[in-house]
Amino acid sequence: MPNYPDSIQDLEPLSGLYIRKRFLNEVRAFLDQKHPQGWCIVAIDIENFKLFNDWYGQDSGDHLLLKIASYLRNLHREDNYIIGHFSADDFFICMPDDGHKLRHIYATIYHYIDKLEQDDSFLPSIGVYQIEDESLNVSTMCNNAQIASGAVRGKLNHRICRFSQQIMQIAASSVVGKIGNRICYFESGMTKKIELKQCILRDARHGLENHEFIFYLQPKCNMMTGELVSMEALARWQKSDGTFVSPGEFIPLFESSGFITRFDMYIWKSVCKTLAAWQDKGYKLVPISINVSMIDITNIDVPQYLSMLTEQYHISPEYLPVEITESIFAESNTIVKNTITRFHQKGFYVLMDDFGSGYSSLNVLKDANVDYLKLDMKFMQIDAKNKGKGIQILKSIVDMAHRLDLVIIAEGVETKEQSEILKSMNCNYGQGFYFHRPMSVEAAEELIQTIPIENFRAAHEQVSRIRNVREALPSSPEMWKLGDNIFRILLDHMLLLSRFNLITGGMETIKRDSSLAGFGIEYETDYQTYMSRLLDEQLVHPDDADEFRSIMTLDQLRLRMFHEKGSVIYRFRRKFKAGYFWTSLELFPDTECSKENPWVVMVIHKSPSVNPDL
Repeated sequence: MPNYPDSIQDLEPLSGLYIRKRFLNEVRAFLDQKHPQGWCIVAIDIENFKLFNDWYGQDSGDHLLLKIASYLRNLHREDNYIIGHFSADDFFICMPDDGHKLRHIYATIYHYIDKLEQDDSFLPSIGVYQIEDESLNVSTMCNNAQIASGAVRGKLNHRICRFSQQIMQIAASSVVGKIGNRICYFESGMTKKIELKQCILRDARHGLENHEFIFYLQPKCNMMTGELVSMEALARWQKSDGTFVSPGEFIPLFESSGFITRFDMYIWKSVCKTLAAWQDKGYKLVPISINVSMIDITNIDVPQYLSMLTEQYHISPEYLPVEITESIFAESNTIVKNTITRFHQKGFYVLMDDFGSGYSSLNVLKDANVDYLKLDMKFMQIDAKNKGKGIQILKSIVDMAHRLDLVIIAEGVETKEQSEILKSMNCNYGQGFYFHRPMSVEAAEELIQTIPIENFRAAHEQVSRIRNVREALPSSPEMWKLGDNIFRILLDHMLLLSRFNLITGGMETIKRDSSLAGFGIEYETDYQTYMSRLLDEQLVHPDDADEFRSIMTLDQLRLRMFHEKGSVIYRFRRKFKAGYFWTSLELFPDTECSKENPWVVMVIHKSPSVNPDL
C-alpha cells in the first residue's frame, strides 16, 4: 500500500486525507496489482451534518471532522487501508470486508459525536460495497456504497449528481430511519426499485407543475356541542385523467427522496391561499392544521417559512396549527424541541400527532412542549375482547393530558358509541367519520357557513379548568355547553399562564395569548430574566417600574409564599401593541408551598383601565 504523499494538492486541506481523484487512482492501482479477495468500498456519512453546523457552530463541525480524520489516518497507518475525504462529511475507505471492524468504525465515530453533543439526531451512516468485479470503475463502486449508505439516512443528502442523490434515499427503503441497523450492503435488486420509483417521481414533478396535487379538509369538532373547532389539511393527488393516487403510495416515496419538502411547501401555500380567500369573503375563519415532516425540519427553516406565508397572506399564525407525528420526537428530540420553541415564538400552535403509536410515548411527552395531543386512531379500535382494557388506557391518557394542561383530540372516531365513551372521559374534541369525512375545499367552505365555530384560542385555554366543573355537572349536552361557555367567558382575558420555582427561578409557560407572541419574552425559562426584560424593554409602564421591581423579586415572593402563605395580586400597566393597558398579575402558591415544594402559578390578564386614555 502506498504512503500518503507530501504534495498538498493530493490531500483534502482540513482532514489531510486523499482527495477524490487521488483516492480513486490509489484504489485502482491497488486492485490491479494485488487482486485482493474479500475487500470492499465503504462510504461514511454523518446524518444531518449541515444541521449539526447550524445548531452547534462551524467550529464544532470542523472539530468533529478532524477527530474522524485523525482516527481514519490511524487506520491507514496501522492496517494499510486507503482513506479518502471527498467533501464535507463524506469519507471513503478501501478495506477488507470485516463486519467486526465495520462495527468498530461505526462505534468510534458515534463516540466522537456523542462526546461533543449527546444528541441522537446526528448518527454515522455506513454503506458497504463488496468488490466482486475488480475491473469495475472505482467511481461506480463508491456510488454503490453511497446507495447502501442512503438506506440508513433519515433525510436527503444534497450532492452534485442529481441521480445519485435520488437513488441514495430510495434504495433499500426497508431500513430507512432505523437507528439499530446502521450498516447496509449494496444489492443489485436495489437498482430496479430505483428505476420504478424514478418514474413516479417524474410524474410527481409534472403533477406539481400542473396543479394535480390538492388537499381535502377533515373537521375536528367539540364532541359535547358539535361545534367546529379546526380542520386538518390532507393531501391528495388527482392525475390529469381523473384518477387518484393514494397518499400511502406517494407520501413515503416523497419522504425518502427528499421531494416531500417541495410538496409540503406547495400544500402549505395552498392552505394559506384558502384561508386568505375565506377571510376576504368575510367568513369566520377556522384553523387549518398542516403536517410537517422531519425532512422538512432538516431541509428548511419551517417556522420562518410559515411565518413568511402568514405575513404574505395576512393570516394570523393561530389559524395555521402545525402537526408533528410522535415518532419524530423520539428520533430527533433536540432538533424538534428547538423547532417547536421557534414555532411558539412566531405564534403557531403545535399538535403532537399519532400520540400512543410509539413505544416511548410518555417519555417523549415529558420533553415535548406541545399544545395539543392527537390520540392515535388505533385507540379507537375497541372490540369485545379488549374493550375494558382499552377504555382504561384511554381514560388514563385523557386524564394525564388534562393534568398537563393539554387539549386532547381523538382521531378515528367512527361510531356514536366511541363518541359517548370519549365524552364520558372529558375528551373534548374528536376527528373522524362519525363527525365528518374528508371533504373538498368547496364543501368545507359551505360547512363553515352553516355550523357554529368554536373559538380556537378559547378552546385552547379552557381545558384544565373545565374538567373540574364537569365532574359536578349533569351529563346533558346543554349543561356541557353551559360549562364550556362559562369558562370561555372567565378565560377570555387571560394573557399568560405560567409556573415557576421560587428556589431556582426556573419558569415554564403553559398558556400564552397570541397577542404576546411578538415580544418573545413569554418564552423565557427564567423568572428573573423574564421580569428584568419586562422592565428593561419598558413593557411595564415607567411610572410603575420601581414598585414593580420591589414587589416581584424572588426574595420578596419567598417571604410572602413560604412564611405568610399568601398569594400576590398586583395591578400594573403593561404594553400591548401601541399602548399600555391595566393588567393584573396574580401569583398563587401551592397550599403547602415551601422550600421543598416551591412552585408558584402566575396568571396575567387584562383588567379594566383606571384611566381611559391608557
